[in-house]
This record gives sequence, structure tokens and C-alpha cells, in this order.
Amino acid sequence: MNDLYSLIEAVKQGDENAFSILLEQYKNAVDGAVRRFAPSFEITEGGGDGWCDIEDLRQYASLALYRAAATYVPGESGKGKEVSFGLYAKICINNSLISFLRKYRTQKKKRDAANNSEKITRSSAPGGTNDPLGLVVSGESAEEMVKQIKSSLSEYETAVFNCYIVGKSTEEIARELGRTEKSVINALYRVKVKIKGLLKK
Repeated sequence: MNDLYSLIEAVKQGDENAFSILLEQYKNAVDGAVRRFAPSFEITEGGGDGWCDIEDLRQYASLALYRAAATYVPGESGKGKEVSFGLYAKICINNSLISFLRKYRTQKKKRDAANNSEKITRSSAPGGTNDPLGLVVSGESAEEMVKQIKSSLSEYETAVFNCYIVGKSTEEIARELGRTEKSVINALYRVKVKIKGLLKK
């Protein structure tokens, strides 16, 4: 099944082995796109910023290759010339990473704004913590606040929050919930944003 069009048709039929072969054939295209976009995501040889790394980009690029195979129609042309699958896949991969980069930058601005706000804001809670989660734990009306917070969280965020408020580290929470540490960190970030919203009311 090494014929390109046969591979593409097999991928459209959901053949995972066919996609593995296709991915291997276009490995250089995927890796090349990842290398080009890595600096835009502030990813160096040592890794990413904790929110995005090389493997994240590679997964997005690989998914874009899959979508390219699933949507490619041999014989379709542009300006009188047939568009090769290689060119079509390259366009799909680039567009996917550009879209991902836009979302990443939007989220980064939100994270940076939240982090700056936490640094500037000084809480009057015991210990002088400026962490919204710490404020919940140490405040006088902690029990009532925790109830309000939990009502606004998703099931996963609630599980993460429950572990966090009893003193578990992100690594311990990830291990207990069977998730990656980055997933836990992201969930805690969302929880902090929701808590800050409640504290402002």
C-alpha cells in the first residue's frame, strides 16, 4: 500500500496503518513545519514555556496531515493545474499551525494579564497570599466560598481543585487523576480565573 493515492483512500476509510505509513512518508514536511513555527511559540531546544512544546506542535501538524488526506480530491485543479497532495498537505499544515499560534498568543495574553494582576494585587488574608486559591483556603468564609466556586467548575476542574486545596502538588494531582501535569496546570489556571471573578463580586 505504498501508492500515494491508495494510501489517501485508505486513510479516508479510517485505516490507521495507512496513515502511519503516510505520516512516515511526510515526516520531513511535518518536522520542517514544526521547526519553522517553534520560535513563534517561544520554543527552544530545551522545551517550551510550560503551555506549549515541540510535541504539541508535532501533534497539530500530524492532525493537519490527516485532515489533508481526508479532504484531498485527486484531479482537482487550481488555475488549470492539478494541486499535488504534497503542496495541499503543506498548505493544510501551515494553516493549522497559524491558527494554533493565534489561539496560543490569545491565551498567553490572558495568562500574562492574570499573572501580572496576581503580582500587583495584595490580599488581606492571613499570610498575605495573593493566590486566589490560597485566599479561598485561608478566608473566614472559606466553606461558603468553596461551595460557590465548585458550582462554577467543570467536573475535571472540581477534581483538580479538591486535590489542590488539601495541599497536593500538580505532579501528585496529575498522577492521581491520570492526566498530564500540564493539563492540571491549565485546569488550575481556569479555576483561578473563575475564583478571581467570584472575589470581585
